[in-house]
Amino acid sequence: MRIVKNIFALILCIITMSLFFTKAFADGVRSEEAVAAALNSGKEHKKSEVSVTAENAVLYEASTKTVIFGKKANERVSVSYLTKLMTILLTAEKLKTDKDFTLDRKLITSAEANSRKGSQIWLDVGEKISIKELLKSITIGNANDASVVLAEGISGSEAAFVNAMNNRAKSLGMKNTKFVDCTGISSSNISTAKDIAILSAELVKYESLKRYFTTWMDSVRGGKAELVNLNTLVKNYKGISGLKACSSDKAGNCISASASRNKLSLIAVAIKTKDSDSRAIDARKLLDYGFEGYDLYSPEIPKDAVEPINVTHGFELKTDTYVDGNASVVIKRGTAGNISVTYDRVNKLEAPVAEKTKIGELVYRMGKKELLKRNIYTKSGVERIDLVSAFGKLLLSLLRN
Repeated sequence: MRIVKNIFALILCIITMSLFFTKAFADGVRSEEAVAAALNSGKEHKKSEVSVTAENAVLYEASTKTVIFGKKANERVSVSYLTKLMTILLTAEKLKTDKDFTLDRKLITSAEANSRKGSQIWLDVGEKISIKELLKSITIGNANDASVVLAEGISGSEAAFVNAMNNRAKSLGMKNTKFVDCTGISSSNISTAKDIAILSAELVKYESLKRYFTTWMDSVRGGKAELVNLNTLVKNYKGISGLKACSSDKAGNCISASASRNKLSLIAVAIKTKDSDSRAIDARKLLDYGFEGYDLYSPEIPKDAVEPINVTHGFELKTDTYVDGNASVVIKRGTAGNISVTYDRVNKLEAPVAEKTKIGELVYRMGKKELLKRNIYTKSGVERIDLVSAFGKLLLSLLRN
């Protein structure tokens, strides 16, 4: 009986080999490019409105990079001491990547740093001060001299540091930003409300900075220099996590404020507000508008959208699939029930199949408006089977039996 079984398996193998070298099924494989061409393209998300005194403003959800509200959000304007947000970011990144650059390390004050006017902690030439105190001085306060000491300590000179600032801005997608110093003293530091929101969203990733950004008052240099946070929301706004408020003749009163509630991570940027009081009022109104009217929705993935996909002429007959990322989308509160999901994916692939081959897309819509698009990929690759491999696989199967 066992011999008959083996003979039958051998005949079956010969039939399979003859089919293997025939033309592939007409409904078989489509290339990744063909799949992409067959799928729908996205649409821009419309923005809502809220009233603020600021000439330029934006409400931005950090985790999804969603603009909920914008008022001349892409207009290039002077941004005053909000420039220091980039100085803080580069400092935080240096602390993370350079084991020798620690909060306890002390830097020496240069004559250049000592010469900076405006807001300062009155550092003396040659004075040594810890990176921790320098960081406190520009997050809680707006110390220009402390900013230059940090810039020189990181890059060797302010000019080199400014170059790094602009390179980092470019890498973040801050397309309308140009820095000329590390402090914000010059009115030629140009950015937009949206670009400042993008920068702020990167900063809120650093939980270690929150303790500085949310401190109302502190001191450095053994109590010689008092620090007062101009972002008054740190005193009483629920969920506040930062960032900075400032003012100058050219930019007027400015603020970038961040807060988190109910999975939403919001950034409110207001530039050139009516006055210093309106600066905090505008930021509060924007944040309230976001928290009261919007939710972060994480849509479910239909089970059949991620079923294993059949593979012809491969060592494996199927390979598993998955949807990329843990994507969420910002929606108006109470509208989750109106979201629909559709998907398009190929039915079959032909080996060889590469790992993470795109086979389709999921699209989530609110009515006709597209909210979110996600790709469907293969989890693993599948090698193409040849005649020798097929007989080897059959022989191994027979031996196991």
